[in-house]
Amino acid sequence: MTFVLVFEDDEFSQEIVQRALHRLGISNITFAADGAKGLKMLDGMVPPPELVICDIFMPGKDGIEIVNALVERKFVGGLILVSGADMQYLHIAKTIAISHGLHFLGCISKPLRDDELENALLQLAKP
Repeated sequence: MTFVLVFEDDEFSQEIVQRALHRLGISNITFAADGAKGLKMLDGMVPPPELVICDIFMPGKDGIEIVNALVERKFVGGLILVSGADMQYLHIAKTIAISHGLHFLGCISKPLRDDELENALLQLAKP
């Protein structure tokens, strides 16, 4: 069973992600509505999540800061980045993730679509 930590401050987007993951058979989901609080949650998770889905624009810490924090923590799970706004920030976060060896699974524009999420999740099994 895949355990997922979702960094997403928008309640409507949380609901969309949760429904999409449930349709894909994933029900072990934890949401963090604030980047800083989410990192504290991550630090306390044993075992760590197998997948992080991260919005780029959030209070506390943004998606780029989250990606840097995942690098610092040597996170080995998969990473999916999501944004409904400026794609330039999404590209910067993607570049940081890939250049530091995170298991980057993809970028998804909001509103999230099931097929895009499913395609990214297929990459989770790949090294």
